[in-house]
Amino acid sequence: MKVTKLVVGILMIILSVFIFFESSAAGFVNVLENKGNTSGSAGIILSIGYLAVGIVYIATRNKTNLGGDIISTVILGLFGFIGLSNSDNVYQDLIVWIILGFIIGFGFLIWHIIVNKLNSKKISQQNIHRNNLQNNSSLPTRAQYRSNHRSH
Repeated sequence: MKVTKLVVGILMIILSVFIFFESSAAGFVNVLENKGNTSGSAGIILSIGYLAVGIVYIATRNKTNLGGDIISTVILGLFGFIGLSNSDNVYQDLIVWIILGFIIGFGFLIWHIIVNKLNSKKISQQNIHRNNLQNNSSLPTRAQYRSNHRSH
């Protein structure tokens, strides 16, 4: 998960730059058409969200708690809904970036929840096995083992 978050974080930062320039061009077209379209501005807002989430993923790649994933999901969800409410016919790619953001945000959150549950089950099973080994009276203690195997 660490490497995946690092790679996705870097890709999201790169995508944020691409979305920013693409949105700037769409905003320029919005100004030229003078029809009151706002998809270029919504794309710029979404690019800021992608940049923030990319930084969060890189910063929290080594963490096992869900804080970074929850923040990223909220940012991508909020900025995605802002983009959806402002999308129009000028900037059709905005819908693609919004859907990709939803998939990445919610996908990482669900994946991290599943991994944490599996790890907690594995740790609890290891603790049960360790306790069973310690409680088994047929195994000698270290002192008993040494006294039985000393050469006389």
